[in-house]
Amino acid sequence: MEYVAFGARGLICLIFVVSAFGKVRGRAAFAEFTRTTRILLGAALRRREVSRPAATWTGRVVVATEAAAALLVLFPVTAAAGLGVAALLLGAFSVAMVTALRAGVSTSCRCFGASTAPIGWRHVVRNVLLICAAVAGLVAASAAGSPPLAGMVITAGAVAVVALLVIRLDDLYELFVAPNAR
Repeated sequence: MEYVAFGARGLICLIFVVSAFGKVRGRAAFAEFTRTTRILLGAALRRREVSRPAATWTGRVVVATEAAAALLVLFPVTAAAGLGVAALLLGAFSVAMVTALRAGVSTSCRCFGASTAPIGWRHVVRNVLLICAAVAGLVAASAAGSPPLAGMVITAGAVAVVALLVIRLDDLYELFVAPNAR
């Protein structure tokens, strides 16, 4: 169980660090994220659009919450709080995406800042799987001790590979699925 807890913490930390950084790596990146937030928030609230200040404020809260979750999961004493925050944030993202997809709203997925791929059900599935990882980490954390160093190194390597696959989901989709869909 300690490997599950360690792995979930590592995965959530990597995903949320890359996600937060991707959104604030420059003014243009944050502006694009805010534009997407405006559209998704409008769809989630069943409005045509929300104001730019509301979207900017929401974008700042999202980035701060992602950074906080990443920081919280680093320390065993706050890991459960970080995993819980991550699960709630991913749930909110999923609800916004599902609402937008059902309403036929199309916008880029700015989950990691750079992608211009439109949101799709693959993003919802990705979020649900990340929620499962966070919940598994929460459950495992209650029974976890400190794993041996060799096991931690192997787990960290596996987590890095999984995180890379999650972060590059849109590229993998374009490479393997999109050509067949045309």
